Amino acid sequence: MEKLYTVKDVALMTGLTERTIRNYIKDGRLKGKKIGVQWRFSEDDINNLFEDENVSNKITESNHSKVLEFIKGEVEPNTGAVVLNIPVTGKEELEGKLQRVIQLINENVNLKFSYQYFEKVGIAQFILIGNIKLLQEFMKERGICDE
Repeated sequence: MEKLYTVKDVALMTGLTERTIRNYIKDGRLKGKKIGVQWRFSEDDINNLFEDENVSNKITESNHSKVLEFIKGEVEPNTGAVVLNIPVTGKEELEGKLQRVIQLINENVNLKFSYQYFEKVGIAQFILIGNIKLLQEFMKERGICDE
């Protein structure tokens, strides 16, 4: 069964606000399925959103601002920012990595996350900001990085 993502999940993945995601639904940039009163999105729905150049540029800008906010912001002990450019062989592998990241985010509210998929070069870019130990454990145990 195909994994379906919520508005909140898409907002977490893109680094955009839930309101922006709802605006994309309203103006037709993001297509999905309405189940009851809630929207759900497949991996293909999300990838189609990334193909919109305006949306992709906004996601890139949001990702860059998160990293800059971390660098320029208040210095906190034992925190870090990681930008990972992970090669993915296809949508199935990408979906698996996304699910692991979303699970981590749902378990740890103090972790910031954004993601962008560059399909032409087969690279998923993940930005994680939070506790250093958590970032290290996550990268090793969740299969985002091999080492």
